[in-house]
Amino acid sequence: MSELKDLVLKLATEFINIQPDRLDEHINTTLGMAGSFLSTDRAYLFEYDMTKRTMSNTYEWCAPGISSCMHLLQDIPLADYPEWMRTHMSGKEIHIPSVRDLPHGKLRNSLLAQDIKSLITVPLMDQNSCLGFVGFDAVRKERDWNPDHITLIRMIAEIYCNVMKRREMERRLAEIEQRYQALVEGIPVGVYRRSPGPGGQFIMVNTAMARIFGFERKEELIGQEIASFCVDMEGMKQCSLELAQTGVIKQKEVKFRRRDGEIIWVSLSARDQRDEHGNTLYVEGIVQDITEKKTQEEEKKRLYKQLQQIQNIESIGRLAGGVAHDFNNLLVPILGYSELLLALEGKNQHIRNYVEPIMEAGERARDIVRQLLAFGRKQELQKIPLDLNETIKGFQKFLSHTLQDNIQIILKLHKDIPAVEADQRQLEQVILNLAVNAQDAMPRGGTITISTSRRQIQAEDISGKGLLSEGEYAVLSIKDTGTGMDDKTIQQIFEPFFTTKPQEKGTGLGLSTVYGIIKQHGGNVEVKSLPGQGTTFTIFLPAAAEDPARHLTIADKAEPSRGSETILLVEDEVFVREFVSRTLLSRGYRVLSAGSYEDVLGKTETLENQPSLLLTDVIMPGLNGKEIYGKLKKRYPGLKVLYMSGNAPETVALKGETNFLQKPFSTKELFKAVRRILNGTENEISSISPRTDTAEK
Repeated sequence: MSELKDLVLKLATEFINIQPDRLDEHINTTLGMAGSFLSTDRAYLFEYDMTKRTMSNTYEWCAPGISSCMHLLQDIPLADYPEWMRTHMSGKEIHIPSVRDLPHGKLRNSLLAQDIKSLITVPLMDQNSCLGFVGFDAVRKERDWNPDHITLIRMIAEIYCNVMKRREMERRLAEIEQRYQALVEGIPVGVYRRSPGPGGQFIMVNTAMARIFGFERKEELIGQEIASFCVDMEGMKQCSLELAQTGVIKQKEVKFRRRDGEIIWVSLSARDQRDEHGNTLYVEGIVQDITEKKTQEEEKKRLYKQLQQIQNIESIGRLAGGVAHDFNNLLVPILGYSELLLALEGKNQHIRNYVEPIMEAGERARDIVRQLLAFGRKQELQKIPLDLNETIKGFQKFLSHTLQDNIQIILKLHKDIPAVEADQRQLEQVILNLAVNAQDAMPRGGTITISTSRRQIQAEDISGKGLLSEGEYAVLSIKDTGTGMDDKTIQQIFEPFFTTKPQEKGTGLGLSTVYGIIKQHGGNVEVKSLPGQGTTFTIFLPAAAEDPARHLTIADKAEPSRGSETILLVEDEVFVREFVSRTLLSRGYRVLSAGSYEDVLGKTETLENQPSLLLTDVIMPGLNGKEIYGKLKKRYPGLKVLYMSGNAPETVALKGETNFLQKPFSTKELFKAVRRILNGTENEISSISPRTDTAEK
């Protein structure tokens, strides 16, 4: 009896201590132990599959010399042995001392086919369900089992029932683990488990996690510290502190460095897994790569900032245009009366000493206004043949007054350079932008050298570059003694909105504007610079086919003739209206001046002769200049028109109009414009605007 107890204790102990992966081995071993103890020839375990309604011999032990029948006993239909099943399902054992005494039938034949002479089977009961049975066969001779043996077999059956339930539980756990692993591997975000602490090592990661950090296999990431990949250590400390205090962090945006050194943005969420005492067992979390999202957000912010800059520039441009318009109206009488005074006084030096400074100040103001207009309007190029040297000389005075006093301007102008076909105002804008850029590179002062030369570009000079065409070029160079630039900066300087200046000091549009203007002129810009050694911008402009002197028509060169025609003058600015009226009257014209369309109607009621010309400002209260002309043209079909404005023609809906006079204008320019229109030669000019060369001053 003690041996029986020892065996049962041993079987139970082994079951308790057995590892999950050794359950099958445990059943086979214990079947042998029980079979040997009971001195049987064969011990086995059958399992019922209630889904398929079959039973199968899954484990078997045979004594030496006894053949196995296990391969014959698979997927046996339960319906073939109904009495056998009813007995087991009721929880009772089947005890057959002699198979030969069984009634003839399928059961007796099956047992005899296995050479079984006696057997005993005990069902494996799990509450009211039968999982199968454990059995022992006598093959060599018939035998019986005493009550102690039956008790032992019942205990063995109970142990095997628990083993089978545990095995099924382990199988289900394995399935759940596999599903969990499949789920973890299938989601597109990184999943990890790491040891506690800020420098916790990875215990488990999925493939997505490994790839986020630049690893091909997830095994390569196991054992590495999460802190070793962090770039923003301060942010990581904050995450660790929050995790320690609350046990969870949600969607924290942190910078990490991949295996290859690339910086990425990730969204990090994690939580502590703690024991019953509150000690952290491990940390598990998810990591999502949001680099593309952050890049898009930063790009959106950058574009929004650029939009704000553009809107600010447009607002400033509109303001500048408005100021320039009003200022030009004031300059018309200032320059005009100064010109008339100088003509009246002749060689009276005393008067000239007072008038000439007024004239010079007015011309300087005109240059400033012209730059405001160039900044504040969108205009097409108005190319004419230009002497580049004369353009630079004429612009030098304005440039000197614009730049700081600690900036010295040196001109080195080559005498023999070709004329260029260009828009003078745009070229002046290029020079101004480059000079201001040079000034910013010389905060303590320095020298700007503006030089010109000529260059013949040969085919071999442009091979593979495609930047310039073969031919002759005028070359403009602007060199400073500033801080210089490195290669990386040089590669970006012409990009819109790129700037090395603080945001409040630069828009990043100056050099891109320069590049665009020169490209519109068919030229190119080259840059040479070294840190600490200054910068040189070299501009290539194609030579013009026509000489600047030939561009002037005979009418331009001739002294304006007098006239006797009737001119309707409409101008809301009193000073401008009075100056223009007096000037035209002095040349023999009849002038009817008015401040509005209603005023014109009142003064033309008693007019006997049809007026020849309407000289009108464009922007006025009530009807504008074009509308006034449209109405008067119906009354006077032969009426011609000459528009004038302090704004550019394209900004006052006069783009393409040839009969336009830009304010401020000289008396000579006024007379020429009026005669051209009256003589019907207005199509010979594109527009009439004041000259800035020294010959006309």
